[in-house]
Amino acid sequence: MDKPKITFKPKTNPLLDSLPKRLKDPANYQDIKKQIWESVQTTCLHNEVWEMAQCPKCTEKMLERRRLLKKLGFKNPAQYREWDKVHTEIIRRYPLVDWHKNQFIVK
Repeated sequence: MDKPKITFKPKTNPLLDSLPKRLKDPANYQDIKKQIWESVQTTCLHNEVWEMAQCPKCTEKMLERRRLLKKLGFKNPAQYREWDKVHTEIIRRYPLVDWHKNQFIVK
């Protein structure tokens, strides 16, 4: 009896397949995350979400964030959230890797 031919291919998330290579590189994660957070920061303090939605300054910041996400290469918010989860997991699993140098951190 012949052995069955089994090939193992890593499953790729369909949400992340269409991302550009620079978004998939863990070395760029912190820089991209910083850009996104800076686009959202505001000096307004709101107690409720509806107050934030009525504030013109906060509304402009939300629109700025959406434009930035499109410019970076994300197609929708779900894709951004999945990208963030994947990179957070990479950092959690490999805390001793310097992604900019592609080598382990030696102490």
